[in-house]
Amino acid sequence: MGDARLRLTRRGALALGGLTLVAACGSGAEVVPGNRPAAATPRLATRWEGRPNGPLPATGDEGVAITPILAGTSENPSIRSGALVGNLPADRAAAAYVTQRLGRRVERIGARYAYGRGDTSGSLALLGWTGEALLQGHCHMVITPDRWIAGVVTANEVIEIAQEDFARPLPQDGSPLTVDIAFAGSAVTLSLPDGSVKQVSDLRFAAPGGVMAGWEFYKNTADGCDVRLLETWAG
Repeated sequence: MGDARLRLTRRGALALGGLTLVAACGSGAEVVPGNRPAAATPRLATRWEGRPNGPLPATGDEGVAITPILAGTSENPSIRSGALVGNLPADRAAAAYVTQRLGRRVERIGARYAYGRGDTSGSLALLGWTGEALLQGHCHMVITPDRWIAGVVTANEVIEIAQEDFARPLPQDGSPLTVDIAFAGSAVTLSLPDGSVKQVSDLRFAAPGGVMAGWEFYKNTADGCDVRLLETWAG
């Protein structure tokens, strides 16, 4: 499934709080142009940009508790140089998740963020899952500097449903980028950081139960690029 460029989200597996998430081959669902959804007021919304250096706060700006989950690392994300950073180790693959319980199915999730230097095995992922011992989730959307991958989580396994390369790689110089994901039944609309809007349909996107919103810092190699979160939202 993988290749020398590590184009997929994961090759191998990472322990996630005693669980395991692994990549699986996708269904090759059709990708079509989409229309950007109307602006909505999210229930979860936190602005990380411009905050003083410090540890991960206990709650977001809206007062909802934040729960970090770590895989392959022991250091929580923290605020540094005006953004939330993952603090992933420099010598291996790892992941750090910032999660909040929405209280209902995640229908929209997004982030304003930036990439640093490094190879494109570093990525941001936007998540909507159950938060239970056996993870299920209708939303596992990965954005790397050179591609996007739309997927779901079924019985602790990441299923990649559709993916595409960007026409041009995204900047890795700290420039702010925005991604916004919206669900409507079995269709998902991805407003992507290159300015394009894509739609993918698959019945698995309509699964119930994904009430936990999450934002993942991930790198598949020691040289993977870092991600800085400037703003996060979900509703």
